[in-house]
Amino acid sequence: MHTLKTFFLNLNFFQSSNPSNQSDEHEHRSNIIATRIYIIIYDISLFTLILSLWLSPNIGQVTVQYPTQNQFQTLSLDAQCPCSRISLSYGQFVSIQTRFHQVCSSDFVSNRWIKAIFYDSDATYFYRADFRTIGSAQFRALASLCDLTKTSISRSLASFNMKSIISPYVLSRSVIQSEAQTSIE
Repeated sequence: MHTLKTFFLNLNFFQSSNPSNQSDEHEHRSNIIATRIYIIIYDISLFTLILSLWLSPNIGQVTVQYPTQNQFQTLSLDAQCPCSRISLSYGQFVSIQTRFHQVCSSDFVSNRWIKAIFYDSDATYFYRADFRTIGSAQFRALASLCDLTKTSISRSLASFNMKSIISPYVLSRSVIQSEAQTSIE
């Protein structure tokens, strides 16, 4: 035990730069102190590294096949999808309901109404201010605008439903809503 204590008291990692055996006592003592400081710093660094690795969260891989809504909402934001398919079309999870102005679904744009206004009538017999002279053309124009709007929106919805959202990570509801809103706009 005594030799071990003597060994540690005289432990010196930094040998004297003077090759002769007549080294300066002050330099020898400074080298021993530097060795002790080195060992203390080394031990503190090693202890800190071990402690940080021990306290760090364990990272494990868990695969959830077909998660429920509650399981999905509890997943962390850095969760990854191990699937080969990392994209979904918006049409698979977004539903858009359109509402048109009530005029476009009324009888005023129907062929029956347009024909009733000006069916087999000669416009030359009507008074100039009579609505029947231009009414049929106005309701046809209105019907055409409604049809054009419905066709345009139908095509836009089909195009939107085919667009995909691509991410290898789990996305929060707010991110998905933001992405869908941006794509809609």
